Amino acid sequence: MTADDDLDPGGDERLEPLQAAARQLISAARAFLDAAEAVVDDPETVGQVVAVVSETARDAVRVAGAVGRRAAQAASSAAGAPADRGAGGDDDGDDEGPVQSIPVG
Repeated sequence: MTADDDLDPGGDERLEPLQAAARQLISAARAFLDAAEAVVDDPETVGQVVAVVSETARDAVRVAGAVGRRAAQAASSAAGAPADRGAGGDDDGDDEGPVQSIPVG
């Protein structure tokens, strides 16, 4: 008995879709790398990409902060304690976070 005797005769037919999918994945990866190379070669495009990523990161931080504050308020309300309103306890509903006044003089 050889290793070939244990193989399913229909194995090649089942392997074909996997091979086709792998070829498509490789093709997509090549297209992505070509696009990435074009972006890296163009300084203006790199600047635009960095600006978009930076803006997205700032938005994510702002949203995460708002979600965290709301979760803390909900937890405090559920526990029957007053919600933490941040420094000074001023909550004007603008969701920009606590504001700390710094005297200049």
